[in-house]
Amino acid sequence: MARDPTPTEYRLLVQHSPVMIWRAGVDAKCDYFNEPWLGFTGRTLEQEMGDGWAEGVHADDLERCVKHYLDHFHRRQPFEMEYRLRRHDGEFRWIFDRGVPYTDDGGAFAGFIGSCIDVDARRKAEEAQQSHSREQLALARDFEKWILAIVSHDIRDPLGAIQLAGHALQMIPDASTAVKKQAQVVTRGVKRIENIVTDLLDLSREREGQGIQVRREDGDLRAICQEIIDELRSIARDREITFDCEADGKGAWDEGRMLQAISNLASNAVQHGRPGSPVRMRLTGDEDRVAVEIRNEGAIPEDLLPRIFEPFRSGRHLGSRGKGLGLGLFIARAIARAHGGGLEVDCVEGETRFRLVVPRRIEQAALPRH
Repeated sequence: MARDPTPTEYRLLVQHSPVMIWRAGVDAKCDYFNEPWLGFTGRTLEQEMGDGWAEGVHADDLERCVKHYLDHFHRRQPFEMEYRLRRHDGEFRWIFDRGVPYTDDGGAFAGFIGSCIDVDARRKAEEAQQSHSREQLALARDFEKWILAIVSHDIRDPLGAIQLAGHALQMIPDASTAVKKQAQVVTRGVKRIENIVTDLLDLSREREGQGIQVRREDGDLRAICQEIIDELRSIARDREITFDCEADGKGAWDEGRMLQAISNLASNAVQHGRPGSPVRMRLTGDEDRVAVEIRNEGAIPEDLLPRIFEPFRSGRHLGSRGKGLGLGLFIARAIARAHGGGLEVDCVEGETRFRLVVPRRIEQAALPRH
């Protein structure tokens, strides 16, 4: 039958434990340190008593350490903390310190007792890993900037030449139908690459905190939406694509950027909605704001929904057939925010709805959204 250790056995365990142990009375002053603690610090019990132990704490950790200790002591709550303590050879070592309140035989609060272990090797390994990670991140960012510089300059110039050649082939009077068709393929391919380049540059600006620049001019979202619908109908002939305009679409915004954002949303609905199902666009608004809603059949998986606007996340659901970079929704939301608005998504009963809301005027961007 097991028995509890006697007081003498407890005392021997504490004195000779490989763990550093301390004790403090009701006044928060330390009145005991075991042999491992004294061996670690190389100081006498008299030197460590009271607040003497704090003389060995690293100057950069002292204020935080004492504050954390006293705060928990006065609330009589257990605590854990890490700080650097000077070893007997003068080296500061990271230690993990855990303290708990204890009571006397009558159940009254008697102070705190704590134990410490040397965790310096673990802390230095973590710091080395963090330093390595920061270096790798810096290298990755430099590489990204280098690649984007190539994409934005070295690729655009030859693309322009290819595009001009494609147009020239289409304009040759006696060119065969086959040649003109191939020229059209080249022109469409160039346009697609240009869109990818633009998306990558927009991603870079967002990641660098610059945001997407917009130039507001008076325009009409109704005309933009109708242009997008007409283009989609010519491409997706097997789909029913509708547009309901229930509000005035006039306001001040960057028409090119709004065309890009709404086109991204509409293309997403066509590419990732249930095959053959309808896509519906709706324009609503009031005197302050305009909203464009796009609905398609097919729900986004629940595990993807919270991250749908993250770069390279969109377009990876419902067996996506698209070949984009997964930046369309990310950029659409960035454009909405650049206009002082926002973009939200919800899925209800197997249907996905994106809703882009923007203020009609820049001075209305700070008004509460409805």
